[in-house]
Amino acid sequence: MTKLLISTIVINILGLVLVIPVEFFWWAVPSWFATLVALAALVLDVLYIVKAGRGKRRVSKVLLTCLTVYTVLTMLFFAFCFPYWNSTVYKRNVKNVALSYNTELTKKQALEDLDYAYKQLSRVHPAMLDKKGENYKKVNAAYETARNTISQKDSTTVVELNQHIERFLSVLGDAHSYAKAYYKDARYMKYVDQINDEDYSFVEFEGIPYEELLQQKKDLFSYESEPWALPDLRDYTIYYQYLIYLGYDLEKPVTYTLEKTEDDGSKTTKYLTVTKDDFLPLSEYLEYNKKYREQKKEETSTTTSFCSYEIDKEHDVAVLTLTSCKNNAEYKNCLRQMFTEVKQNNIGNVAVDVRKNGGGSSLVINNFIKYLDTDDFYEPTYSSRLGPFLVKSGTGRKINHRINDLLFTGNVYILCSVKSFSSAMMFPQMIKDNGLGKVIGQAPANNPNGYGDVVHFNMPNSRIFMQVSFKKFHRVNQNTTEKYVEPDYPCSTSETLDVLYSLTK
Repeated sequence: MTKLLISTIVINILGLVLVIPVEFFWWAVPSWFATLVALAALVLDVLYIVKAGRGKRRVSKVLLTCLTVYTVLTMLFFAFCFPYWNSTVYKRNVKNVALSYNTELTKKQALEDLDYAYKQLSRVHPAMLDKKGENYKKVNAAYETARNTISQKDSTTVVELNQHIERFLSVLGDAHSYAKAYYKDARYMKYVDQINDEDYSFVEFEGIPYEELLQQKKDLFSYESEPWALPDLRDYTIYYQYLIYLGYDLEKPVTYTLEKTEDDGSKTTKYLTVTKDDFLPLSEYLEYNKKYREQKKEETSTTTSFCSYEIDKEHDVAVLTLTSCKNNAEYKNCLRQMFTEVKQNNIGNVAVDVRKNGGGSSLVINNFIKYLDTDDFYEPTYSSRLGPFLVKSGTGRKINHRINDLLFTGNVYILCSVKSFSSAMMFPQMIKDNGLGKVIGQAPANNPNGYGDVVHFNMPNSRIFMQVSFKKFHRVNQNTTEKYVEPDYPCSTSETLDVLYSLTK
């Protein structure tokens, strides 16, 4: 009996102390193994109860059963409901480097990776819970098409597999969920730094405007709005491996159309034709562009923080610039210092510039609102995918813990652009929808009723990286007909400060 008791305790410890931490930080543990451990703990517990007999060892049976039930429920929750199961987010020593783009995978290997990607997407993404929904049907159809294509070939290259996986991810219209191969041997078009130094922009590729090219290749990109996807597409056309991904073999030259806006407003256009020999490995690329890199380094030698502010007494405004949403001590100190100076100088307007902000923690918004005169506010709600369940977060109402000694009662403006993404999109959303201020600029490029909060996976054979959302967000103002957070004062990025100053006079 003692041996059976010890065995049951050991198997419980194996599940709780060994399997779960190992899965979380080191190696991917199959769900079947977690189920096996849970089942073993349950069987041993039942055997112990039976062998102990009725009315005997009552305390040990109750305690052991409680432990076993806790172990079984915990193991099954982690294995089948926890979105981070098999994810690489917290695993140590994980390198998101894929095999070379032209590495040939066997049919078995390619199908294994494809099935793994579909399995994780189906297990984690909220849209995949509704098996009668249009998103599920579209994803499933694209997956079946990819599977049939791979099954008809003896081998599939890594870049081809990347295309297949992205095609069933892209139909979701979720910019947070995508598959991308990060190559160790990436090759870069060598003239890019020179083009940037001369202030030229890429406007066409092979005579096709990038806007039109995006429509042709839209099944190879996950995005919610075109303005967000276009820079990614342009970046893809300056990498050799990603041009292969887009379907260009580079056995013949390709031509870029470049455009520059002169000081008088006129446009200068020139054409650049390159061959595959003009794409260099990173070390050679850096050496080739050494003079441009050194010049840029000198121009930007001063380290710039992700958060900074400027007190503009002439225009009666303080402008807080955030290039990332980091809710750390540096940000909180920056906020306090800014509002201290706002109070000292009797500034009547505060603006937050998130025009070049890719997101981060939405708590930066909550901490900003602490300085505003409001009792409460609402933040976006969300529904988390936990296995077969979609769990709603609540009403989104938050009590505002105001910082009364520096309370600001003036006008608030949020400056945003198509590059304001994720949490940077939530900033104008929460300020606008709570009636706390106005928005200037362009609508951020992702849907406030879209998906977010992500988990990461690496395909077992090709090592292709995949990111998948596990939350569905709900905009603060559910009564609006806006698809995006539309600005109160729409204007181009270059005009944003002028519009701000016209409002603060």
